[in-house]
Amino acid sequence: MIKIENMEELLTTKELADFLRLNEKKIYQLVKESGIPHVRIAGKWLFPKNHIIRWIDENVEREKDIRVIGSDDMLLARLLSLYSRENFPESIAFYSSVGSLRGIQSLSGKKGQACCTHLLDMETGEYNLPILNRILSPAPYVVVNLWYRKQGLIVKKGNPLSIKAIGDVIEKKARFVNRNEGSGTRVLLEYFLRAKDLDEKDIIGFTDVVNTHLEVGLKVFFGEADVGMGIEYVTHLLPVDFVPLQEERFDLVVPKELWATSVMKGFISYIEPMKINKLSHNLPGYNLKDTGKIVFEGN
Repeated sequence: MIKIENMEELLTTKELADFLRLNEKKIYQLVKESGIPHVRIAGKWLFPKNHIIRWIDENVEREKDIRVIGSDDMLLARLLSLYSRENFPESIAFYSSVGSLRGIQSLSGKKGQACCTHLLDMETGEYNLPILNRILSPAPYVVVNLWYRKQGLIVKKGNPLSIKAIGDVIEKKARFVNRNEGSGTRVLLEYFLRAKDLDEKDIIGFTDVVNTHLEVGLKVFFGEADVGMGIEYVTHLLPVDFVPLQEERFDLVVPKELWATSVMKGFISYIEPMKINKLSHNLPGYNLKDTGKIVFEGN
């Protein structure tokens, strides 16, 4: 609840619309979305002016920052850290790795300025675009390629169980560590199971879930699991082995309304092979062949 200070000026809907140079319909929309400070007195919406000014100031500051939501990726986290270091204090990048699907859903709800995703569509076998079309359309957006990554099975050093495919996980009764529902890695696993007509119930540990590739690698390294799905880059950080299964396209999605802003242009300039290679001289499992290429641009 908003605390109204002594005799603070209260604006009516019409007065606020004039103050913000918006129409009254837009004000009601902001109220409905809980995006603007307001109170309801005797059935009438009123807006404390001091709170409104503070809200405007907060949004102006926030627009200078980049909020990326979506898939877990260690290289992207490092790139965002580089951006923050080089642009502080004018602009900082924030990253929330909630999974590809939740990232797209969050972008649809305007909870971020960009999302990163690697979702394989079950029906077409195509990455990202079919699912983006179903969730984001008709709102226009731009898809730019970040990189390609090798996805596969993370196993103990030396691969003692000789696991070469998802079917081996079931056949050899290996203890599996899974990824969170809605993550691109989980979707890829389900795609492989469907293609081979395998049942998830036959996988020991299918319900043992972690949220990042590194957590998968750690579970295997410490002997809490025999195998899990993740990206090859984990083997650069931990003494585990990797069985490649598929190269996937990892994209960044930006609403069209934000694409041409100066802040977003500055951030996009970091999606460039030479700059990314400076983050690490050794990038196992990453391919920068299309990095920075626009994959799709809506009207």
